[in-house]
Amino acid sequence: MGASGWSYSVAYQPDVAAALRQLRQEVYDRGAYHREEPDPTYALTEEEFRATLDPAHDDSGINEFLLDDWRAAQRRPRPVDPDSLFAAQPHSGTHSVIDMVNGVSDEPAPGTVSPLTDEQLLAYFGTVHPAPDEVLAWLKSFDPYPIRERWQGVYVVSYLDGRPGQIHFTGFSGD
Repeated sequence: MGASGWSYSVAYQPDVAAALRQLRQEVYDRGAYHREEPDPTYALTEEEFRATLDPAHDDSGINEFLLDDWRAAQRRPRPVDPDSLFAAQPHSGTHSVIDMVNGVSDEPAPGTVSPLTDEQLLAYFGTVHPAPDEVLAWLKSFDPYPIRERWQGVYVVSYLDGRPGQIHFTGFSGD
């Protein structure tokens, strides 16, 4: 499938980590994320799954690999919140902010959102206090590759009348 870009804007609050947690929960509650199609073999018992394996592959180890993969899938949690959803589909991710499982960091890191530096804010907006409409326009054309890798996000605080007004989250994740 490849990675997907995502962007969200929320009301400003001083605790960016709390805003991120709340946003991840809201995205989960709305169902606004990629959900892996369930593999019908995961509903089988182990005995039933073994019966589907080709005996010709016993010597090559393929059947044992498939059985190990099936067992690992059986141990994955059933999604009840953003974190368990991500844990249930660790290879594909959710193609949303839910994939930012490690929260907020000062520097770019896997599974986190981090702020733009003052230098980046000046380069993108000409100010360290961009207006909401400037950030929204930037988000529409933003290419994260020069400053972030896949599975990393960015946040920008926008200002209205000199006061923080919104937090904008963007990034790209998923496989």
